[in-house]
Amino acid sequence: MYRITNRMMYDNTLYNTFRNNQGLLASQEQLSSGKRINKPSDDPIGMMEVLKLRTVIGRQDQYIRVMGNADATLSAADSILGLAHDELKTGKELAIQAANATSDSVTRATTARRIDSMIEQMTQYGNTRVGQNYLFSGASTSSVAVTPNGEYGGSGLDWALEINQNSTVPVSTKASDFLTADMNPAASGATTLASLNNGAGVPAGTFTVTDRAGNGVAVNTAAMTTLNDVVNAINAGGTNVTASLSTDGTALVLTDVTASPTLPISVVDGGAGTAQGLGIAGVRSTSVFIGSDINPAVTDATPLASLYGGQGLPLDPFRVVNGGASATITFVPAPTTVGALRVSVNNQLAAAGVNATITIEPTAQRRLTITSTNPATVAFVAEVAGGQTAELMGLGGGRNIIPTLKTLSAALKANDTSAILGSIDLLDSVMNNTNAVRGSVGARANQVIQTRDSVEASKLDNTKTKSFVEDADFLKAASELAMLQTAYQATLKSSASIIQPTLMDFVR
Repeated sequence: MYRITNRMMYDNTLYNTFRNNQGLLASQEQLSSGKRINKPSDDPIGMMEVLKLRTVIGRQDQYIRVMGNADATLSAADSILGLAHDELKTGKELAIQAANATSDSVTRATTARRIDSMIEQMTQYGNTRVGQNYLFSGASTSSVAVTPNGEYGGSGLDWALEINQNSTVPVSTKASDFLTADMNPAASGATTLASLNNGAGVPAGTFTVTDRAGNGVAVNTAAMTTLNDVVNAINAGGTNVTASLSTDGTALVLTDVTASPTLPISVVDGGAGTAQGLGIAGVRSTSVFIGSDINPAVTDATPLASLYGGQGLPLDPFRVVNGGASATITFVPAPTTVGALRVSVNNQLAAAGVNATITIEPTAQRRLTITSTNPATVAFVAEVAGGQTAELMGLGGGRNIIPTLKTLSAALKANDTSAILGSIDLLDSVMNNTNAVRGSVGARANQVIQTRDSVEASKLDNTKTKSFVEDADFLKAASELAMLQTAYQATLKSSASIIQPTLMDFVR
């Protein structure tokens, strides 16, 4: 036979009271938060699922924001391309009027001033910004897209954004796609340091490469001439970092496969800006450090196969006209370097009596240019049988709005009717190309919109699933709260009736 003491009754009463009170608090928390799961102990398995869904939804929110930026960027590019096309239509109308027999040198000089202002407008279009980013500079969004001389100043790489998991879309429309050509040669180990950064070169100096374990090597480029010299010096430095050239020939790549990394790869300039010129200054918290675009200049030694990022240059025939003379340029035997190509073209022009020469554009060194050696006439080019060689060389037509307008302006100032007529065909070509580029922008914008719709729909589904797992049933929670309140009050009343200590209880 067991004796139930007052202490046992008190403890049991307190236990039941606390348990009822705990249930009340849990129900009140569900009703106030609207959540069935407020902490892991409420439902460990459910909380794991909720956390996973929150991660997915957060990532989808980020993608939706990125796609908003991509849509705005592509929409801005579409608007600028539309404005450029309208300007070109006006330019063509002016060229047709100037080619008319009723026009004279005075009216053509006046028209030339209007074309010059159009060239300035095209340069402004090319340097449009969205926020702090240049819209048409490719991956180098902080660089001016079109120089005051009308040459491309951006990167040969596209600016791309990740709009969904494992899905990226280029949001840049490079000025070299429609305003002025960029032959964009891919670098090789033999590329000289002096030719990098569009011919500005790399300042001689010292920089330090530190691997992820903290081991460093100082690299001095004072006696170096090629990219191979830099790569070999880094590789021989005794660190865990190996250097190489990217497969597309646009950047240096530093790799550290240390098993237990404690630090990021870092490259610190010694003051001369050498590492900056090589595109590798800075810190990367990964095992692969990819530098920025090193932009080799076009030189006579540049292989034709390296142009356009390694895609090469097709050697289609094209026609050069200057005054009453013309020549159809062919390439047999086929040249292999830019210098050999120039010599071939210039020899054929001289043999045909065409007073014109092909040279490398001297300021940006990213394309070729044609110059008349007769000040009274203006040389221009025309593709033959749908070829693209002259366009890709930067001589006019297609992606060369600014060079084409400059040819028209020069023809108007020289009162060269033949060149004015030739410019009309070139204007048709650049308008067609502008429309094609605009179509590409529209296709990418549609891709972004469709992806955004898909991600938003998936986010909604995930939110519903999270709500099903996490959210409280309001009616059920309210009913449970009412029942628990009744039970709590009943417990208090019954306990008060059972436990009524008196003086006699203490006397015993």
